[in-house]
Amino acid sequence: MISNKKLIQVDKILKKNLKQSLSQKNFDLALRLVELSSNLQYNYCFHDTLYDKELEDSLKEIADSIFKTEIIQPKQDVVLFYDYFGFDNRGLTQQYLRALQRLNKRIVLVFENKNRHYKNEAILAEIENYDNKAVYYLEGNNRIELCESLFSILLTEKPEHILMHLIPWDTIAYMVFYKIKGVKRYQINLTDHTFWLGVDITDVNIEFRSYGLNLSEQLRNIPSSKNKILPYYPILSKSEFQGFNFEKEGKKIIFSGSTYYKVLGNRLEFFETIHKLLQLDENLIFVLAGSGNGAAITKFINDNKLNDRIFLIGDRYDLYEIMQRVDYYISTFPFTGALMTQTAVAANIPVFAYVSPESLFNDLKDLLYKSDTFKNINNLNTLVDEFSREHKKGDREVSYTDLMISEEEFATGLEKIFMDENPMQFLEKREEVYDSYKTFNDLMLESENFYNPLFDSTLNKFLSSSEKFKIFPDYRLRYYKKTFKESKIQFIKLLYYHITNKL
Repeated sequence: MISNKKLIQVDKILKKNLKQSLSQKNFDLALRLVELSSNLQYNYCFHDTLYDKELEDSLKEIADSIFKTEIIQPKQDVVLFYDYFGFDNRGLTQQYLRALQRLNKRIVLVFENKNRHYKNEAILAEIENYDNKAVYYLEGNNRIELCESLFSILLTEKPEHILMHLIPWDTIAYMVFYKIKGVKRYQINLTDHTFWLGVDITDVNIEFRSYGLNLSEQLRNIPSSKNKILPYYPILSKSEFQGFNFEKEGKKIIFSGSTYYKVLGNRLEFFETIHKLLQLDENLIFVLAGSGNGAAITKFINDNKLNDRIFLIGDRYDLYEIMQRVDYYISTFPFTGALMTQTAVAANIPVFAYVSPESLFNDLKDLLYKSDTFKNINNLNTLVDEFSREHKKGDREVSYTDLMISEEEFATGLEKIFMDENPMQFLEKREEVYDSYKTFNDLMLESENFYNPLFDSTLNKFLSSSEKFKIFPDYRLRYYKKTFKESKIQFIKLLYYHITNKL
């Protein structure tokens, strides 16, 4: 079982080895240890703070040891958008690219990962006919070479502003943006509910709601003077409808979508609630788009004999087209999906959003701030009752027009932020968020221990087996016991190898 106590102990071991790696100038291992610690903090939020000074100082030390400080004389109206993800219709890439075009900026779009496993066709299409642009992919065989590639782009383009669309453990962007002077750095706070690296390289922190702002001020060590709010709108996909793999004739469809971890937690209360909704009418079916570890979901479906009532349709690029063909949308919980909910609102289908008082990280009111038409539901029984009333109406009498920021307003807001103004200050609402932060921590531990284990695979992502043996003696002992139990001969070979290689 994974606990906060164990995670804190693991983090101490990682940082002890980080110090040793830094003293030996083993920067490759040091960077992977920083990324591993950041990844674990992102997954579980086991500390009482969202700012890790030791990790950020370590990155500065590595950067100072390898790279010289570069001072840029910025060119007016040049904006570098650094996009780690490059993932069509996810994140906020397309919203910012549209805004930059409206503002007539030179767009320098930089992707970190050239060998991506997902499409960035829609992103590139956004600026295909925009002349004042440059598109780069970082090149290199290791982190240091990738840093050098980013330095080269910066020195060539000389941006006035850098928009950072970062993965929470991005060491490459951190080191380069730390060593660049003369340019203003804007953190687009995508993962506002959890940990990320980058506090000390952030000149302006762009939040999309008050919850993230409060976390940044209370737990992330970012002063209020650096925080601005800019809500976003959804990108409505233009993909052709891919169809359904089930019979829908005479059925009413309840739809939702997310990475699967967002619906795993609180003893699968999301699916228990869906089950209650399906019992209201035998012609109701539930469809879930998304991907992830679906073992617990499949077991729930099988255990409750719901194979002809609940359908998993995988990752889809035609989400808006799906929304045109369903009858209701249920926002995911215990973790909500903001962009998916916004897309459902844009499709004008009835939306049911459950936000418990202990889970303010699910609150979307700031994204739908223009009207009180959209309301959160704070009780699951109330959600079932309201759904039942809506379903009995037999039609779709709902209108969510003009709830969200428009494309033009988003661009205007960004322009004002570039001018050091705070255009959406009226959305700022100060409240204590620590209890909700701890609720998030509890839910992630539950997910790890019962539904979606990530701990071991996270270690494997950043450390080799021999490195794990050296860093975690208990891991070596468990591995020895497992091998001894499975094969005595293999155990002897393994022991001999480790002794001769001094592991």
